Amino acid sequence: MRDGAPSPRAYSDSRSRGQLSLTVVEAVVATLFVLAVAASFSLLPTPTTTLSLDQQAADAASLVAEAPSDGPGTILGAACSSAGNFDARSGQLHTTASMGLPDGAFVSIRTSLGSAGRPPPESARTGSARAVVPECTATIEVWYP
Repeated sequence: MRDGAPSPRAYSDSRSRGQLSLTVVEAVVATLFVLAVAASFSLLPTPTTTLSLDQQAADAASLVAEAPSDGPGTILGAACSSAGNFDARSGQLHTTASMGLPDGAFVSIRTSLGSAGRPPPESARTGSARAVVPECTATIEVWYP
């Protein structure tokens, strides 16, 4: 070795200072960004905060009670005239009740003659209202899973 020249060991010791790799810094920043975005989604208001479920069910019940039939009266009145008529018109009832609901909401209609739509599970948040026409009462449930 020459006099005054640093030894290879001394040179490597001075370069082994505690510096973070740029890749590690980028990974930490990216992870924090992903967590911030995920947290913001969890803080978004749910559709139930803008309008109560009972109000949504009341609106759906109004639609069902007032929707005209292809004959005299309403769809609900025609559906409640017999079990066969209910089966034939249950799809129309469900479509009519669903028209004003926000995305992600489900609706269930129950009468003494039958039901339309999926009933809510036990854990669902629900709102209910009644649609009444002559000789028929329907219970409308709006729910979110």
